[in-house]
Amino acid sequence: MRHRSPTITVTRGRFAATAGQVLEHVRAAGCAAREEIASGTGLSVATIGRSVGPLVEARLLRERPDLARTGAVGRPSTPVQIDTDHFAVLGVHIGRRIATVALGDVAGRVITHRTIRRSAGAAPDLPALARAASDLLADEPGRAPLALGVVAPWRDLGLDEAAIESELAELTGLDVRSGDHIAAVAAAEYFHRRQGTTGVTLYVYARDTIGFAAAVDKGTGVEVSRVSSLSHFPTGSDVQCSCGRTGCLEVTAGNEAVMARARAAGIVDGDDPAALYAAGAAIRPLLAERAAVLGRVTATVRDMIAPDRVVLVGQGFTGEPAVLADVLAECDRGALHDVPVSFTRFGAGIQAVSSCTVALRPIYDDPFALVARPQRPAAPTSPAIA
Repeated sequence: MRHRSPTITVTRGRFAATAGQVLEHVRAAGCAAREEIASGTGLSVATIGRSVGPLVEARLLRERPDLARTGAVGRPSTPVQIDTDHFAVLGVHIGRRIATVALGDVAGRVITHRTIRRSAGAAPDLPALARAASDLLADEPGRAPLALGVVAPWRDLGLDEAAIESELAELTGLDVRSGDHIAAVAAAEYFHRRQGTTGVTLYVYARDTIGFAAAVDKGTGVEVSRVSSLSHFPTGSDVQCSCGRTGCLEVTAGNEAVMARARAAGIVDGDDPAALYAAGAAIRPLLAERAAVLGRVTATVRDMIAPDRVVLVGQGFTGEPAVLADVLAECDRGALHDVPVSFTRFGAGIQAVSSCTVALRPIYDDPFALVARPQRPAAPTSPAIA
């Protein structure tokens, strides 16, 4: 089974189409006048004007005359912002035991999402996921879907990325883009905190799967690259791994490993990861032990990559606030302890955010191409939703 490159382009900078550059700048700024867009992109005001008008007509941007600057010299143009009310994107995240289906707007905000339990090792029920996406869209009448993003830890789950992308496109009638789970998480985090994040940002993710990715600002655009799994990173523990070795990170500090230890200790029942974070003081020693392991591995990866900052993502880090200090204490033992470490602003919702972020890629690549496509009405009883 061939696997695609996990690299994701987050921002395209001056290599994007003019309309894409305008959308990127306005999304990052929140609201901007034509002169400000021209200053930020390096394009002329006349060029910006030729894109802003059609983008407003297409309902990708909307004008905000109420936010025009007062007291400015000359006649400033009317500011514009992303129109978040008309179009929508859909996201599907396939995890080991849970699939997440989400509906988002073209600024990257998740409007609503739904989680669906699934059996570990089973093939994803793509028709059911397509129907769930259609149901979410039907609950938001008036929104036209533009694209769908599908995200999974493809290698870890043994899934054919290209085949699933193709089948979802057939089921939904939408432009479907896929992304590696770790890369998509990093792209979502970067996309939503773009301001002030130049250089290299290292993202370390821990939940059912564990890995890292780096978002690299090249000055002309940003890519998420250097994506790698940490599943078999050695920790020194005596836990047996399916690979034949002992001490691999995932079987030591992954959600399933901690759940197994918690069940053995009589702290939780079943296999719902939410139980880990609802068990109170009884579970805290196990979570603190995992936090220390994750902190040590994070410090090692940070010292190898030498980034400008580190962002920790996933419930393995954020599920229990009481042990965040244990993670940071271990990070401080590394050689590059002066590199700032922070935690994601997205908790359990990162799966929905990351899949919707991947869905935005074709929109920002060529905004008018998707908008010009004829839209079919959503039909909750039928898989086709475009």
